[in-house]
Amino acid sequence: EVYHEKHIKKFWENAKNIIKSIKIVGPEENLSQAEARNMGMDLCRQDKACEYYLSIDSDVVLTNPKTLRILIEQNRKIIAPLVTRHGKLWSNFWGALSPDGYYARSEDYVDIVQGNRVGVWNIPYMANIYLIKGQTLRSEMKEKNYFMRDKLDPDMALCRNAREMTLQREKDSPSSETFHMLRPPKGVFMYITNRHEFGRLLSTANYNTSHYNNDLWQIFENPVDWKETYINPNYSKIFTDNIVEQPCPDVFWFPIFSDAACDELVEEMEHFGQWSGGKHQDSRISGGYENVPTDDIHMKQIGLDNEWLHFIREFIAPVTLKVFAGYYTKGYALLNFVVKYSPDRQRSLRPHHDSSTFTINIALNKVGEDFQGGGCKFLRYNCSIESPRKGWSFMHPGRLTHLHEGLPILNGTRYIAVSFIDP
Repeated sequence: EVYHEKHIKKFWENAKNIIKSIKIVGPEENLSQAEARNMGMDLCRQDKACEYYLSIDSDVVLTNPKTLRILIEQNRKIIAPLVTRHGKLWSNFWGALSPDGYYARSEDYVDIVQGNRVGVWNIPYMANIYLIKGQTLRSEMKEKNYFMRDKLDPDMALCRNAREMTLQREKDSPSSETFHMLRPPKGVFMYITNRHEFGRLLSTANYNTSHYNNDLWQIFENPVDWKETYINPNYSKIFTDNIVEQPCPDVFWFPIFSDAACDELVEEMEHFGQWSGGKHQDSRISGGYENVPTDDIHMKQIGLDNEWLHFIREFIAPVTLKVFAGYYTKGYALLNFVVKYSPDRQRSLRPHHDSSTFTINIALNKVGEDFQGGGCKFLRYNCSIESPRKGWSFMHPGRLTHLHEGLPILNGTRYIAVSFIDP
């Protein structure tokens, strides 16, 4: 798809010093999936120096850097590593076939997927990722059309053709009466191994490409990958190493977002571009009037509200329980937004309380690099935080005790993500 061109370019920039050559087939080639897979397999078949053909789909996330070595060491003609969808029984193999050649669950399927039975297993169907010996392609799988058969999808066609193929026979074969005694076994056996952890399958059926940074929306479909990409790598230390800081009374400071999360959220908002301008009249909120307005865009405006609330419940709520012992947040927020401070639009924000039980305020870019000045001052305590760290969040009570103001920036542009939680 055209959408993936930028990803291919990024991959090639990172891999061009490792991979000797690359053949890119784009949508302009107008090839079907089966034709493209046939072409890829034939490149190995025609190259006598090609020892192995590794096929890997874009919905496979390999986490084991030794995957290829492990597969080669198994010394099988066709072998796949077990990969599954996180928290589900969905995997890249079938343990059995129905009478009409489609999926049937084998009695040991669940045990194999869950790792209760470990080994190398002969299977009738595999998909997504597999390794085939080059010699097998040149001697036993010579046909160039393995991914097409009847109305089957390419993976099913490959597996059925591999199961049912018969080795080419010499012209002077024995008579038909005695041939069955000497006939080589039909098909090439396919195997799956679950002897190691290899990675996982992404859920792509509901992937939406209408946004600028579409992966931001994947917190429901692919939570493990979302966390790895967007949650700060030091987040777990909040609970193990007690790295939460308290720069002002009852103002807690902790890592929450990765640089990628900060950058992509800013990019998404700038791509949307409909900043409010910091006006008191605001049709987006109940009553239509904002007493202390900011120049912002609401998460709801870009369709990220449900995902943002889930982020609060999954990653903010545990921190809340740690720093405000005994308080169990509902993880509910009506106002979730990104604020933009710039000298020519809105430099600062006057003293105010928030309409929340507690507020989070996440710094999305770097002071000293992206802007000068800025920060937050809590007037009751005469306490200022003037050097917010990118990806770190403040958490503080919203009402009554924590009157605060946004300190003026001197130059550049400052971005923060804010939620008024449990209003």
